[in-house]
Amino acid sequence: MNSHANSTSPASVSSTSLLALTGLLLRSPERLVDDHEVDLQARLIELAPKLLALTLIGGAAFGVVVGSYRGSIQYLYAGLKAPLLLLLPMLVGLPALRAFLAACELRLSWTRLALASLLAVARTAVLAAATSPVLWLYLSVHPDYHRAVLAMAGTLIVVGVPGLWTLTASLPAGGRNRPLAHAAALAVFGVLLAQTGWLLRPFVVRPRAEIALFRPIEANVFSSLRATQQAASGRYGWEARGAGLLGRDVAEPAELPFEAVDPQVELEPQQQEQGVF
Repeated sequence: MNSHANSTSPASVSSTSLLALTGLLLRSPERLVDDHEVDLQARLIELAPKLLALTLIGGAAFGVVVGSYRGSIQYLYAGLKAPLLLLLPMLVGLPALRAFLAACELRLSWTRLALASLLAVARTAVLAAATSPVLWLYLSVHPDYHRAVLAMAGTLIVVGVPGLWTLTASLPAGGRNRPLAHAAALAVFGVLLAQTGWLLRPFVVRPRAEIALFRPIEANVFSSLRATQQAASGRYGWEARGAGLLGRDVAEPAELPFEAVDPQVELEPQQQEQGVF
C-alpha cells in the first residue's frame, strides 16, 4: 500500500506513467506545484512532455468525437485542431494573467506560472476525453446542427471551469484583491477560448456541407452564437454583414422577418457555412 502511494506522490511523479499522472491530475493537481522539496524548474522540465502528451491525447479524443457528427475526413481535422483549441488560449493569455496578479501585489515566477498552466490545460484535456462518450452518445442520435454546436460549447464550459480552478489553486497565497484578478483572468480566458474555437472552425460540420480544414474569417464568435441560438429555436433567415470583432457581424435580413422563413426550407450554401465551430 505504501509503495503504491509513493509511486504517485509528487516527489516521484517524474518516474510515473501517464496513467498515474492522470490520476494525480484528477485528484490533487496543485500538489505538483506546492511541493517545496523539489525545484520547480526541474519539475517543469520533467513534467512538460507528459502534460503535453496528455493534452494532445485528451484533446484529440474530444476532437474525434466532435468530428463524428459529420464523419469522413472531419474525424482527422477535428482531432488535429482540438488540442490547439486548448493550448492556444493559455499561451496567449498567460501575460495577461501575470499582469493581473502583479496588480494584486502577488509575485509569481514564470516557471511556476508555466507549470500551473500546463497542469490546468492537461486536466481540461483529460476531463474533455472523459466527457466525450456522453457527447458522442448525444451526437449519435443526429441532433440538429445548431444543437450539436451548443452541445460542444457547453461541454467545453463544463470541462474548462475545473481547469481554470486548477490554475488558480496552483498559485501561491497572498496578494490583495485576488478574487478580482481571478475573475478578470476567467473572463480573458473565456473570450480567448471562444474566439480560438471560432478561428479554428469548423469542428461540427453539417451533414451535407463541404468539409474544409478552416473556414474564412467572418462574423465573430459572439454574434454567431447569437445566430446559432436563434436558429436552434427555429428562427432562420440571418446573414452576415461587414462589422464586428475580427471579421463580420451577423445581421437579420431586411426583406423577411425570422418568423416568415420556413424552417423546413433548405438554407442556401452561403448561409449553411455561418454556424459556430
